[in-house]
Amino acid sequence: MERYLTKPDITMYPGIVIDKNTKLEYKNDKVEQTLENLTLKTKMVIKTENMESEYITTLFLNEGDVLIFEEEDRGYIKPVEEMYTIEQAIKELECIK
Repeated sequence: MERYLTKPDITMYPGIVIDKNTKLEYKNDKVEQTLENLTLKTKMVIKTENMESEYITTLFLNEGDVLIFEEEDRGYIKPVEEMYTIEQAIKELECIK
């Protein structure tokens, strides 16, 4: 019997690795964000014809966490999935051989 894997997702995302000195500010029509002292604060406003919602979120990050950047909508987000650099992904797949 042969072994099979789920086909890897090779979509690449822009992002950064956080350390204790990382600082940033980002703002677009929907999102305002600041990152300082390993704390990411996000204010998101969603407006439709019949509704307006405002969300305020504070994420307490660790050194080495990866933030992915989505310019159109959410700004910087901490992905649920573990993220790899291209080199790390190749090394992981090589180990499977």
